[in-house]
Amino acid sequence: MRIMYLTESTGWSGGAQQALWMAGALQKRGHAMVLACQPGSDILARARASGLPAVEVRMRQDYDLPSVGGVASLLRAHRTEVLHAQHSTAHAIGLMAAWWIKIPVFAVTRRVIFPLKKNVFSRLKYLSGRINGYVAISTAVKTELMKAGLDSSRIEIIPSVMNQEPGRSEDRSQVRRELGLASAAPVILNISNVSEFKGQDILMKAAPDVIRRFPHAQFLFVGRDTETLKPLVDRLSLSASVRLAGFRTDVPRLLAAADLFVLPSLQEAAGTALREAMAAGLPCIGTNAGGIPESIQHEETGLLVPPADARALAQAICRLLENPHQAQTLAVRGREFVREHFMLEPASVRMEGFYERLLAQS
Repeated sequence: MRIMYLTESTGWSGGAQQALWMAGALQKRGHAMVLACQPGSDILARARASGLPAVEVRMRQDYDLPSVGGVASLLRAHRTEVLHAQHSTAHAIGLMAAWWIKIPVFAVTRRVIFPLKKNVFSRLKYLSGRINGYVAISTAVKTELMKAGLDSSRIEIIPSVMNQEPGRSEDRSQVRRELGLASAAPVILNISNVSEFKGQDILMKAAPDVIRRFPHAQFLFVGRDTETLKPLVDRLSLSASVRLAGFRTDVPRLLAAADLFVLPSLQEAAGTALREAMAAGLPCIGTNAGGIPESIQHEETGLLVPPADARALAQAICRLLENPHQAQTLAVRGREFVREHFMLEPASVRMEGFYERLLAQS
């Protein structure tokens, strides 16, 4: 198949990483892949560095007509059979380009769990018959699409996947030295770009209760804009116990340096960072929100707490710090669960079959 992935993503994110991994896996399966990306974007540079064909197309906003023309030209040049929009603006621009060029298949991935807007533009964008099929990254995302009026038969669940090499044993001490973390202290890790929906403030508010019981505990926040959490760190007098590491790309090294991973999101489509932590063998705590329970089965593969409940979160953290045997048991089961359900190779086979079915129906 001749497949084009379209994304307006500029900075590096979980969604960009998923698109790049899947494109690479499909290329290895023999398909003619090309990524159409923003000029100067991280995914463009990484695609070219990895040997994936990638072309530039500027996408400023939904229904940007010059961008539609640019995408249409690329579709013709590539003789595209499947155009797959990876993000929201690419969805809108790709939809118009697919109408124009009349390629066989136009597919859209939905990576967020927010309810769809009910205005006319949103309905045209999401309910258009020109969209041959949707990929939802979790059951929770599929449910939101169905609430908006999409038929279940048009939605394929293909989850966010893992494709990371594990960190090395020596990374633990090296990363701790780099970040000023004590060599023997328990390190509680959160990896997520700062957002009101990601719950970093809830984890921060849970920290004092944990530190009262475990005075040497260290909290490590990694992700874009973590420096904006500094006022909260100061207000809670946590400067000795919290590290704000900012955006980093060495996730396997960070996971190797930690003892516990926490995802305190208020909303979450899937939780790719959580699955990476589980695959790395870390005991994990998440909230009972969105797609997180599709990875964490409470008391089996990790612990779940109610969203926005700092006290319950602190209790769960303390429970695992107090019971290392239980923490290790959950970690082993979590790693096995992720490796069974969320790995790249079987997901790429499912994606390939999804495209083949849509082509057969077109």
